[in-house]
Amino acid sequence: MKEKTQSTKQAEKPISEMADKAMKGYEHAIRTGLKLQEEAAHYWTNVLTQTASPHDWQKRYTGFTAMANGIMPAAQRRMEEVLELMEKNSRASADLMKKAVDAAQTTVIAESQAKWMDFWAASVGAARSNAEAITDIGSKTVDSWVDFIRKNTEVTEVRVPKSA
Repeated sequence: MKEKTQSTKQAEKPISEMADKAMKGYEHAIRTGLKLQEEAAHYWTNVLTQTASPHDWQKRYTGFTAMANGIMPAAQRRMEEVLELMEKNSRASADLMKKAVDAAQTTVIAESQAKWMDFWAASVGAARSNAEAITDIGSKTVDSWVDFIRKNTEVTEVRVPKSA
C-alpha cells in the first residue's frame, strides 16, 4: 500500500506544480497588462501636457480627459469581468486536472469509467460556461461602445451647428 500511495503522490506532484505554474503565469499576464495600461496613461498625459500653445492644448486635453473619463469606467468593468473569468477558469482547470488524475489512477474499470464521464461532463460544462461568459462580456463591451459613440455623436451634432 505504501508504494501505491508514494507513486500516487509522485504523480500528483508534477501536476500540482504545473497548475501552480499556470496560476503564476495568469497572475503575471494580468500584472503586465495593468502595468502597460498605467504606462500608456502616463505617456499620453505627458504628451498632452507638453504644449506649444497652452490654450489649444488645454482644450484638447480637457476634451481628451472628458472622453477618457467616459471610457475608463466601462473598460475597467470589462477588465474586472475578464479577471473574474480568468480566476474562475484557473480554479475549474485545477479541479478538472484533479479529476483527470483521479480517473487515470483508478484501477477498477467501472469506477474509472464513471470518473472519466464525470471529468468529461465537467469539461463540457466549463466550456459552455466560458462561451457564455465571453459572449456576455463581448455584448457588454459592444453596448458600452455604442452608448459612448451615441453620447459623443450627440455632443458633436450639437456643436457642429453652433460652429457653422
